[in-house]
Amino acid sequence: MNIRRMSKTVALATMLLTIASAVFAADAKPEKPDVVVTYAQASGAFTPIWVAFEAGLYKKHGLNAKVQLMNPQLSAQAVISGDADFYTDGPDLINARMRGGEVKYFGGTIQQLVFQMFGAKDVTSIQQLKGKAVAASTPRAALDTATREALKKNNLVPDKDVQVLYVQSVPAILSSIIGGKAAGGVLSAPNTLKAKDAGLNMLVDIGKLNVPGFMVAYGTTERYMKSNPNNVHAFLQAIAEAVVLAKRQPEVAKKAIAKYVQIDDQPTIDGTYDTFAPYWAMSLAVRPEAIQAQFAYMDEKEFPNAKKADPKEFYDNSFVEALEKSGFLKSIGMAK
Repeated sequence: MNIRRMSKTVALATMLLTIASAVFAADAKPEKPDVVVTYAQASGAFTPIWVAFEAGLYKKHGLNAKVQLMNPQLSAQAVISGDADFYTDGPDLINARMRGGEVKYFGGTIQQLVFQMFGAKDVTSIQQLKGKAVAASTPRAALDTATREALKKNNLVPDKDVQVLYVQSVPAILSSIIGGKAAGGVLSAPNTLKAKDAGLNMLVDIGKLNVPGFMVAYGTTERYMKSNPNNVHAFLQAIAEAVVLAKRQPEVAKKAIAKYVQIDDQPTIDGTYDTFAPYWAMSLAVRPEAIQAQFAYMDEKEFPNAKKADPKEFYDNSFVEALEKSGFLKSIGMAK
């Protein structure tokens, strides 16, 4: 009987210690208050990152954050080199880890592809893209993945049936279609709304296809996680509060969208918000199926080990789990 009681006591003590550690980690001061948070495009998908800055949520949790626009590949490189602290885009950290980079994801806001494919004025069907070119941003970015998935799901083979041209940014994709350099391309809001105004034709609403994949995920180096765990906790706290705030108070999110996307047309601002708000997840935990999906999108010649890779090696959900155990996420209204 005494042994049983002792076992129960040890188990209870262990559980309380785990909870206490989680609470401590969630409330501890950041080791490195000055941080650089990157984002890849002037797209409404990144709204929680902007809201966290504009509403003072990074500061609330002890971070002096600088929010910096940087394309996905440069963002990944900057995090690896130490020039930036947090990567906040799609699959580029998977590519980096496949090449030996010691990087991991620790959270995510949109883990499915939320884009729309548009065609030029004379292109009314995705099948009409056969033999033509579509514009994309950068190789292996989330938008590139969405482009290729939209084509494949409609029985078109990328780089064979349809040529993919890389033009670096979403606005450049829109300009390429309007200017006649490409017959189509995948866009994110607000450029989707601009495309409609320009008379372009929506060919595929990729968001409704529920295609798993990283669109906005958060990551850094393993070294950074070990050296600055409180920074990671503080960042996730700020993002979690920003997601809840953006959903509960649309006017706050729309103000941030107007500033960072540099638009003052209210219908466009409203449309951008309405496009992404339903997809901001109320759980920040990384979904392994989203990583697994990315493996399938990778070029077999460039990444021969992709098919055999284990998604668990690419993410660390312990920071989100600590915030859940501490009761923080529940306290702000964020549930799994």
